[in-house]
Amino acid sequence: MNFLNGLVIIIVLTLGFELQAATYRFVPEYPEIFVDCTDKPGTVGMDHFIDPSEWSVYYDDEGIHFGGTGTVNWDVKKTDRMMMDAELQKFFRGGWTQTPFSVRVLDFCKEMKNNRSYVYEVKYRHNPFTVKVDVEALVNMEGRYKFVTFFRAYDEENRLRPEVVCVEVPGDIIKV
Repeated sequence: MNFLNGLVIIIVLTLGFELQAATYRFVPEYPEIFVDCTDKPGTVGMDHFIDPSEWSVYYDDEGIHFGGTGTVNWDVKKTDRMMMDAELQKFFRGGWTQTPFSVRVLDFCKEMKNNRSYVYEVKYRHNPFTVKVDVEALVNMEGRYKFVTFFRAYDEENRLRPEVVCVEVPGDIIKV
């Protein structure tokens, strides 16, 4: 092993011992969690997507609570392909900037049935459960953020349907 390789190994080991992950928690701004997108003209919001009359979603000190039945009232056909894009944005210098954290699901309905998928746990009917949005990171994540989620439907010929749903969850990430 030459001197340069040894130096790199020593630096990596030293940084590895000095860098420690911190735990951060996302705290939604609103108790009801979801709001319509504020800066996405031409999109529709939550009221066009899910009927909230039998669905309960709220935040308190224990986490985000989900319960009931979420009935989708979006005007799409069974044969449509639904695509979901979700991204985490950070408020920086007076505006929202994209972060490296995003996910795209090309066929949301198909992925809901795949038990290895990110969206598998999303169900239309479920027993009440609580989620704490905690994450460990090596970099400082504190600040004002929002999750922005788009749902787009494509017909059998892969043409975009006119209604694009956009909902966001604004809040703060704090160190715990």
